[in-house]
Amino acid sequence: MRRDPRLVAVLVVGVVIGVTWVAAAKEPTPAGSVAAKSSVIALRQTTLACPQAGGAPVDGAARIAYADAEATASTSSSLSAGALGPDGSPTPIPLDAGGAWVVDGPSSLGPMQVNATGPVAPSLSAVQFTRAPVGPAAQISAVQCEGATTDAWFAGFSSQVGAHAALFLSNVDAVPASVDVSIWGAQAGEPNIRRGIAVDALSQVEVSLDQIEPGLSVGVVHVVATAGRVVPAVRYDAENGSIPLGVDWVPPTSAPAKVQTVPGILGDAGSRRLVVADPGPLDATFSLAVVTSDGSFEPTEFASLQVAAGGVSDITLDPVLQTEAAAVIVTSTQPVVVGAVSALPLDATGASDFAFTAAAAPLSGPTVLAGGEVAVLRRTELLLSATGADAQVVVSILPTDPGSIRADNPITVAGGTTTVLDLATLTSDPAPGVVVTPAGGGPVYAAWSLAEMSVGSNGATSAVTNAASGAAPPADVGTGAITELVLATPVRSLVRPPARFDPAVGVR
Repeated sequence: MRRDPRLVAVLVVGVVIGVTWVAAAKEPTPAGSVAAKSSVIALRQTTLACPQAGGAPVDGAARIAYADAEATASTSSSLSAGALGPDGSPTPIPLDAGGAWVVDGPSSLGPMQVNATGPVAPSLSAVQFTRAPVGPAAQISAVQCEGATTDAWFAGFSSQVGAHAALFLSNVDAVPASVDVSIWGAQAGEPNIRRGIAVDALSQVEVSLDQIEPGLSVGVVHVVATAGRVVPAVRYDAENGSIPLGVDWVPPTSAPAKVQTVPGILGDAGSRRLVVADPGPLDATFSLAVVTSDGSFEPTEFASLQVAAGGVSDITLDPVLQTEAAAVIVTSTQPVVVGAVSALPLDATGASDFAFTAAAAPLSGPTVLAGGEVAVLRRTELLLSATGADAQVVVSILPTDPGSIRADNPITVAGGTTTVLDLATLTSDPAPGVVVTPAGGGPVYAAWSLAEMSVGSNGATSAVTNAASGAAPPADVGTGAITELVLATPVRSLVRPPARFDPAVGVR
């Protein structure tokens, strides 16, 4: 009798499965073995975009501040920067391993790309900082140079008379991108959508949000790349006639979620507002918990607030904050998008300035940030909030002096509190970078603010001192300009799933 070849195939498969089962039963893979775990591979190359660097000094020049957390120099690391465009020629930038440094932007205003290769790629921070003269004072703004993405949210801008919001879409890739932009406002309902915005390879497109959706008291925008990738950034400025009311970049905020944590609500005088948007189809009811230096509490007046489906709610926090720095936790029945705005009081001329913060995830690893300033009339503060148990954090100072070494400062943030750390208490370096590393305990959220004092303003007086000399500033000093950055641990690694033997592979 002739043997059926299909029976042979079944027998072979059965033997393979049996041997595999026996081997697994006798010698189980240890939980800590390479085969049982995913491997994390650090990226060896990254490209960041700085949306609007450069400009003539008389109009306010932008600088790029860098910080490298890699403690030792590596010959395989390289850094370059240049104008974004097909004809751009990146210029090599010397690396200061474990340090911070500042490079002047180009003479003309425009987008720049920063290319990092080697061990510096996952440990680099680049921040675009602009100081623009406005009358006798100055306005400052800062934005982190970011990598490309396909999805981003921004909350807190306005498009009323005198307000201007611009979305910059930078394409650092060699292929074109197509982007959809959706805008929500306080009127609720469906968003205003602009579809198929083309962004050529190695180019930037500016989209005027205030022209797409004018008259919004507060707005939220969602940017989705349907093809390719972009680096989105939102710049917002406002004025009352010829009187400036502020300028800054709106940081990206977390995607819609039922629980959002917003760090970095600034203290001192002025107004503090929370922006809550519901982009979904159902109305949302939400409550707020406030985390200050004195502890965490839930204000009764914020226990049951509502935002309509497709609407944006603007909430004044001043009655409960009383000039204290804080983080705010939003708990909602529907996924919401959250941001916040801190504004200075008007000075004698009616001018002001503002800064934005946004919802973020807790720090998950070492997080590098460049661009600190420490001087008599310039202050950099790190705002750390522990929303659960006590959080241990190491704040490392990256110096600008190549002869200096990194200084690590262990700090405990008490559970349910916000700690405001003036960098002048840790260093006299005029332009330090920092690395914030969670070292145990509960989750910790972070932001940092840069403030410039103005002499003769009617703002709240400041106790800023020069850490280097100990000299106090003039008596009549107030905060004249502010900007803010939210700390988010960058994802600059790839996760390789574990390799497992599958005896069924190839068998049909």
